[in-house]
Amino acid sequence: MNKMEFEIEPVWQSRFQKTFLAGTGREEALHFCSIKVDSVPDTLESEGISLCKHWLEQDDFPRDGILLLHLERKRKEFWNTNQVCVYHQLYEFETKNIDQWIRGCTWKGESETSEWISLIESVDSKPLECIAKHFGAAIVSPDEPLRLEELKIPKPWGHEGWYTGVEKRGVASVFDHFGCTELPYALGLFPEKLLNGHDKKLILLKTLNPLSEAVMGDLYLEMHEKKREVYVVTALDPEAWPSGTGRILAGLNSKVKDRYHDRFGASWREPLLLDFQEQIQEYEITRRKMDQLLDQLKEQLGISGEEEITPQQLADLENKLPQELRKEEALLREKAYSFIASVPVKLGDVVTFPAMQIHSLQHGIRVIEFQTPHYERLIVMFAQKVLTQDHWDTERAIRLLNTEPYQLPEPVSLIKENGFIEERIVDFPDFTVERIQMVKTISKEFCCEGNYHLLICVSGVAHLESESGKINELLPGPAFLLAAGTRSYRISNKVSETLIFLRAVPVKNTMGAQD
Repeated sequence: MNKMEFEIEPVWQSRFQKTFLAGTGREEALHFCSIKVDSVPDTLESEGISLCKHWLEQDDFPRDGILLLHLERKRKEFWNTNQVCVYHQLYEFETKNIDQWIRGCTWKGESETSEWISLIESVDSKPLECIAKHFGAAIVSPDEPLRLEELKIPKPWGHEGWYTGVEKRGVASVFDHFGCTELPYALGLFPEKLLNGHDKKLILLKTLNPLSEAVMGDLYLEMHEKKREVYVVTALDPEAWPSGTGRILAGLNSKVKDRYHDRFGASWREPLLLDFQEQIQEYEITRRKMDQLLDQLKEQLGISGEEEITPQQLADLENKLPQELRKEEALLREKAYSFIASVPVKLGDVVTFPAMQIHSLQHGIRVIEFQTPHYERLIVMFAQKVLTQDHWDTERAIRLLNTEPYQLPEPVSLIKENGFIEERIVDFPDFTVERIQMVKTISKEFCCEGNYHLLICVSGVAHLESESGKINELLPGPAFLLAAGTRSYRISNKVSETLIFLRAVPVKNTMGAQD
């Protein structure tokens, strides 16, 4: 008896099992088994496929039946203050084809098996689909792409659109026409086949959608100690940037750096950073005066100081502030920003930020962003009240920041042939991102090679075809997760003059799996 058999045996004996025979509209026998797994020791991390095989070894099934394995489990949600949650996993597989045909669904909350097993009895085929529809859960198969829809997260400067983010502010989900399932639970159905040892916290994929108004739509001036980011510019608001060229803040202003170098020689760094820090601190005093007055005005309207308000509400309130204070804030803000370089960007440009790189995306510039799954940042300054923390991290950020001038990266050409272009736009230690362009009629096969793939379309429409022949539309909006166990998939551009999509791939074994 191996370790898994030894650990599962105590609960295996307490299972509930039932068989629905073929006939009266049912072509195949249906074998159902339900187990409470929460009593299994924590050291047992067996997934559904292993338990299904264990079941097959225990019972002698005919080779023409369908098996449904139900597991009731508990987990701590790390994104929800480690709250313990009861959840259910339901696996469906064929006795004759377990290695190639298995899928499942999962849902949260208390639910007695006896309450929904009658649904299984009443269907002639596809019992898993019946249960998934009943609980509004997506069906997950490690052999098919998982569709990720954008989760809108409001921000003071606009909103983020999350595809793989999992934290207290929101949890991304997998979607299909049966329902949706939070990403950590969907991944938990087939962790080995989907991730192949990669971190359960996926590469973060999101969109940033700033407001078009200057200042109000400008993001934090920030820096990261661990996180690495890459932006691809997908839209420039014509009202904000009528010339078609936007600007972001990134790195030290080379002219300011030259001025300090002329004055202090090789010792320029310390006095420059000291003056920069003092300029921000002077601005912060004025900024906090404004925030206090704005909070008072909000309270007069029955709105708490920490409550988010709409951009229009904020603009209306700021217009009520003393004009001299507003002028002082604008002047000090521009003095602080003068230390930072303003970098021009156009539609389609790639912008990368390694760790220790100071930066701020500006108003009216929408981007797709990939980043490492580290939820940390240092806020250097912000032209609005920071709602997520009560302090700025100016001193630490300036002590650590990279003082080299910032330059937009040059994509590395990987393939360019017959209407197909593949470029590597970022090569971080944790992950790579490729930008792929395909003209009309091009069809290309891609291999995962043991790593999951994240796909998102920038422009155009194409067919994303799995090995089974099932087709999803690849178009701007949803993203797709291809399992690490996927041998190959095909993308065909049949309608668009030019298809452009992005593919992010983790670097193997850079991060261990985490709970």
